[in-house]
Amino acid sequence: MVGWLLKWGAKKGPKKVSETITSLKGKYNIGSADKIKSKAAKAKLDAAKFNLDRTFSKTDKSLKKLKKSVKKTENLVKHYYPPKDF
Repeated sequence: MVGWLLKWGAKKGPKKVSETITSLKGKYNIGSADKIKSKAAKAKLDAAKFNLDRTFSKTDKSLKKLKKSVKKTENLVKHYYPPKDF
């Protein structure tokens, strides 16, 4: 089975990979690994900020609706059940 793999250009065993990658070379000028890591970290922070802002705006809308509902309920309770004087 291994014979036909070698015939088609497959190499035996895994290639050794460097423990630390310091730069990447490719079709485009990608840059250093530190630069790539910092861009990725910035993108993660931006995404987290966006999600947090969205969560706060949704929570704010929900709280406004709840406040309106509580006011309506409060008015109904006052109207149908006036305070009793003892």
